[in-house]
Amino acid sequence: MMNLIARGMLAAVFILVCYAESTAQQQFSLSGKIFNGATGEPVENALLAVAEERTRVRSAADGSFTITVPAAGSYTIIIASETLKTVKTTVQIDGAVVRDFFMNPPVALGGLMVTGKRDIQKVARYTMTVQELKEVPASFGDSISALTSLPGVIRTTGGLFGPLVIRGGDFVGNNYFIDDIPILDPMHFGGLHSVINNSLMADIDLYASAFPAQFGSASAAVISINTVDNVQKFGGYTDLGLISASALIQAPIFRDSRGELHFAGPDDVFKEGDTMNAGYAIASGRVGYLSVFVPTIYKIITGNTISSVPEYWDYQYKMKYAFNSRHSLTLLLFGNSDYFTFIEKNELDPSQDPYFQGIEAKYDKQTHSQGIYYTWQPADSVTNKLIAYGSLMQSYQYFNLPAEGVGDAFKDFNVTSRPYVFGLKDKFKAGIIKNLLELRVGAQYNLYYFRAFGKTLTISNQTGAFDPGSDAFQPYPIDFTAINQTVGGYIETKLTIAGLTFLPGFRSDYLTRSGEVTYDPRGLLSYEFPTKTTVSIAGGKYSYFFQTNPMIFDQAPHITKIGRDLRSEKAIHRVAGIEQALGLWALKLESFYNDFYDIPLYYFHYKENGDASMGTNSGKIRAYGIEVMLRKDILENQNGFYGWINYTWTHSRYRSGLPTEDGVGDPRNLAGDAYGDQWVNYQYEQQHALKLVTGYKFGRSTLGAKFQLYSSLPYTPIVGGTQDTTYPGSGERWLPDYGRSYTRHFPIDHRLDIRYSYKNTKAWGYITWYIEIINIYNHRPESELKWDYRYDYQAGKNPHIIVNEDALTIIPNFGVEVKF
Repeated sequence: MMNLIARGMLAAVFILVCYAESTAQQQFSLSGKIFNGATGEPVENALLAVAEERTRVRSAADGSFTITVPAAGSYTIIIASETLKTVKTTVQIDGAVVRDFFMNPPVALGGLMVTGKRDIQKVARYTMTVQELKEVPASFGDSISALTSLPGVIRTTGGLFGPLVIRGGDFVGNNYFIDDIPILDPMHFGGLHSVINNSLMADIDLYASAFPAQFGSASAAVISINTVDNVQKFGGYTDLGLISASALIQAPIFRDSRGELHFAGPDDVFKEGDTMNAGYAIASGRVGYLSVFVPTIYKIITGNTISSVPEYWDYQYKMKYAFNSRHSLTLLLFGNSDYFTFIEKNELDPSQDPYFQGIEAKYDKQTHSQGIYYTWQPADSVTNKLIAYGSLMQSYQYFNLPAEGVGDAFKDFNVTSRPYVFGLKDKFKAGIIKNLLELRVGAQYNLYYFRAFGKTLTISNQTGAFDPGSDAFQPYPIDFTAINQTVGGYIETKLTIAGLTFLPGFRSDYLTRSGEVTYDPRGLLSYEFPTKTTVSIAGGKYSYFFQTNPMIFDQAPHITKIGRDLRSEKAIHRVAGIEQALGLWALKLESFYNDFYDIPLYYFHYKENGDASMGTNSGKIRAYGIEVMLRKDILENQNGFYGWINYTWTHSRYRSGLPTEDGVGDPRNLAGDAYGDQWVNYQYEQQHALKLVTGYKFGRSTLGAKFQLYSSLPYTPIVGGTQDTTYPGSGERWLPDYGRSYTRHFPIDHRLDIRYSYKNTKAWGYITWYIEIINIYNHRPESELKWDYRYDYQAGKNPHIIVNEDALTIIPNFGVEVKF
């Protein structure tokens, strides 16, 4: 019996010992990696703690970690990082648990804030977030329009519409990008709205000059649109306004801790620390309906009738999938359409040019762009992005002056153009020495397939008034295809030592048609003191091939076939600046001096060898000035004032360099410009501009205002008149004789716009009602030099300065924005 008991006790002891050994061998641990939920990059040096045990570890360079606990159970895990939101979650640990965690960026500052968050440069660069873009009064909530509130940015018309002129440069020398894809047609009808939905944008970088080497095909400025790259939950957005409606819907692709994927629906909840954004899909679009309300409102306000208004729409689609933290694919599609038709059925004012009676015009354009991105990030400090893209545009322009006496060149003018651009771009970035030296390298190939047919016109160097009855204009039938190819690349090295940043760069491009190679060195040097004072200088050489510009091709298709006769347009940029940040305040002062040369001009002439040529590289622009800007931001959900005030002084001069008399170089050559050997004011110079954008947030309401005080664009005075002896109509027709180009200015102009919004927050999102009044006190400037075609020149009477009949009147805009 005792033996039996002893055997039982020995067996029990043996079982207990085995169990104890097995328990001791079983490890209760949590391991995995910590990632940035917005970028998918590993998070180094993040602090992971187990609250119950008061133990902690830090993540390695690849984001990996391992931490042990004494026994199975439910534990509170806290993960903290200096730059990301803290994660707090509960994890059941019953053994060796493997789980990845994802940390997201903190909530950004709110209000109207112009930032400089990317690490490329501060000088000559401004960044606006999507919320700022929406809150700028008189911008119709539009991104491109909102940029005109920044220093040095105006429209070609000097008012509300038209392409952007930046720091006195030529607007044709600007280049627009969306996520590194060039935009052929960035704005509806040259400035009414941008072609990208605001809610798809994260922010916009405006490089007013001295932009980095990664950007090519630009001599003046670069506007780079960066789209949303992080979707946390299913949601949407819509904005119903007076002139257009836009909408967006988005859904993330979730990858849970087990590696399973699914599109999130309205009821799916993002679990902090337990779910990774493996991708997303976003669809958005806009449709304009100016014809519904604008003619009626315009007639109520002015008493006049609008014969026709433009119609437009656009769309965007973006989808991203991250295979893991190292590999991802992104698809981006966007397009737009503009349509306009006009027939003048009313009798013209008797003082207007009778040749424009019954004018007919039609404009129909569509653009569709596609891009696919492959991003490879083998390490936190190494990134490579390969981009393949295509942009397809088709436009039809029709113009007809049916009046008797008009030349054939203006009868049934019609051009169909199809500029197609295809490209392949690779961008590589690597940290050579951590926090000290970084290398950026890129290469690019573009194929430009331009097709055009129809009937355009040529001009034989007319230097007088525009006269559609003149034989200087001749019809020019076209039917051709032009193929151009460019190959280019860049290299930049960023050296950072304490507060010093040195960024030398170099870019080179080659155009097959002309055989020209450009060599463009660029650089930046800045130093940030401990007092948050940053001093910077930047500059370099910038080139672009006009033969590849779809905007030029759309207006003058035959220009793109010019090869070795014309060189690329070039510029030298110089900029210096100082910025002082103090809490939510910032003061920025910059000066710039830019020379543009080898500007191609249309000038038919015979060269010394007797060959005919359609152009010359004789144009020059010299633009210099000073910008100063004071800004105040506010924190998110904080009440109070915000905004900025800026002043810009710009002096922009132009010289065509064209012959001032006949027979230069060849007896058959005609004069090209009576003042071609003189520097004159550039036609888009706005010498003085003061802009104030401010707002006050109180509870759910925001009241904003924008005030502008600026000098006019210059105009060319009329100094005499010449009778048109060939005019077949009744009465007389007199043409103006112009003096020296752009030597006069109209009186100083000003405008005040206000905006009020009321935001009602709901559990599912928010509803914001807004109303804005543009030109609230209905100021109409004297900005038109009126010439009466019935009479000869008479000083003080014909011509005379009048209020521009087409100038902006008071315009109300209202709508509702819903986000869910």
